[in-house]
Amino acid sequence: MLRELGIGFVPYSPLGHGFLPGTVRSPEQFDDTDWRKSNPRFTGENFQRNLALADEVQVIAAEAGASPAQVALAWLLARGEHIALIPGTKRVARVEEKVAADGIELTAEQIDKLNNLPRPPASTTTKSRCR
Repeated sequence: MLRELGIGFVPYSPLGHGFLPGTVRSPEQFDDTDWRKSNPRFTGENFQRNLALADEVQVIAAEAGASPAQVALAWLLARGEHIALIPGTKRVARVEEKVAADGIELTAEQIDKLNNLPRPPASTTTKSRCR
């Protein structure tokens, strides 16, 4: 529909606040000041479901010879020119890694696998918060 209407889209947190690059592996990683510690996406069964999805992205990344972050970003870029990515980072090396996602060519099979990963219920992925 976005393409049809000529509307651009900027996905919020395209790397899942650390899930998709594989940097988040345990809720115990979060200190008491980290907002993820109480976010439904990062607690209990929801954490395990989201971690399983991240693990699937890692498998595809290994097949593609890329990092999981690059695969996640390449998948979004493959969805069309109407997608604009703004992945956050604090390190130059991560900027370089993420920019290189533009050169990753996922196969139709890999895109299909990513398109068909199970979607967690909406209540497990986001939580409104003010900053």
